[in-house]
Amino acid sequence: MHPSRRKWLIGGSIAGFGLWLTMVVGLVVFVSRCDQRAAETPREYLESDHAANFERIFDKPVPEDVSIVNSLVVAYEWRLGVVTTDDWEIELLAPRKWVEELREELHLVPVARDWPEGPYSVAGRKQDPFRPWYAPRPLEDYEPYWLQLTSIPYRHMLVQREPEPDGRLRVFVSKH
Repeated sequence: MHPSRRKWLIGGSIAGFGLWLTMVVGLVVFVSRCDQRAAETPREYLESDHAANFERIFDKPVPEDVSIVNSLVVAYEWRLGVVTTDDWEIELLAPRKWVEELREELHLVPVARDWPEGPYSVAGRKQDPFRPWYAPRPLEDYEPYWLQLTSIPYRHMLVQREPEPDGRLRVFVSKH
């Protein structure tokens, strides 16, 4: 490599090094503030209109054989440098066939007991819900599912093992 090109690649001058150092320090400061910026992002809690929340979450109207018991959508305002997609939790009563269709649509898989992060991730979500109505029973009372396709399994579904008297399943689905 020609000496003048090597000099350019490593900064070559005090001004070049100063610019490089400023960019690195700026990047470190920006990344270190991301959590704080996310925590400070304005948000709105939507929980009075369950049908509207269902449509916002699943992008379709509520089927006739599905009942919404509870729902909450946390809608974040857009903010530079922060992922601002909605977080949500919803409690449903639904037939098993519909639950299976939803599970496939959301790409959720059963949590394997031998997968180290699976039970921990689902138990953590269950123990730290937005609202106390989310999956109030012990974890053993549910069939747990999660999104395993990513390094951060941010979607979970807990299906109560015992059906309700009308045969439908009580289902808790969340994303956050």
